[in-house]
Amino acid sequence: MGFFRRNAFPLSAAALLLVSGGSFAATRSAQEAALTDQEQRIEELQGGVADLEEAQEERENEVAGVVQGTDTARLDADEELIGDVLDTALTWETHAEYEDARSAMMTVYGLNEDSAFMTAFLPVAPVNVDREGNEYALIDLLGLDSRVGDFRTELLSVQGAEYSYLVLVDVRTTSDDGEASASNTATVLLTTDGDGGVSDVEGYAATSPVRSAGPD
Repeated sequence: MGFFRRNAFPLSAAALLLVSGGSFAATRSAQEAALTDQEQRIEELQGGVADLEEAQEERENEVAGVVQGTDTARLDADEELIGDVLDTALTWETHAEYEDARSAMMTVYGLNEDSAFMTAFLPVAPVNVDREGNEYALIDLLGLDSRVGDFRTELLSVQGAEYSYLVLVDVRTTSDDGEASASNTATVLLTTDGDGGVSDVEGYAATSPVRSAGPD
């Protein structure tokens, strides 16, 4: 009996720890189960929200298409096509690349050399010839290059499968030595067909004054 009296506190403490430990374990297990259920529910709700947002976007696109009489997927495809046309025509670094751009616009997109677009953006580049017949392209001599910046499109009309756009494009021309640069915003009228091609391209003078600068 003396043993139990002497060890009453330790034994009671041990029992209390065992009971408390069991209770804690059960509580912790219940909490973890509840947390798991909660996380699963959150994931389900998030998935539901994503589905609702996607459905809402589809409805908005359908409404926009009905209102404008256009297909939004077609508009996106045309936007990419317009970017390709602008890059082909207005991005070059050497005389050879300039000539490739002229050739591509005439052969791929069917432009005449004397068309408004070609005369505005891709006229015949000057080439000097010395007495020995050696040719020196002005673009290479000056180290000129051209880059397309941002462009903005506005749908003007829809006639059957043909979509006509007004395009405002920022173009920057610089010299390789950094001594000079010029920027302007030009106007392009472009029509796409139903087969993912371009049926007409026209270009006009800059809609904003040419901005020139010396070294940065």
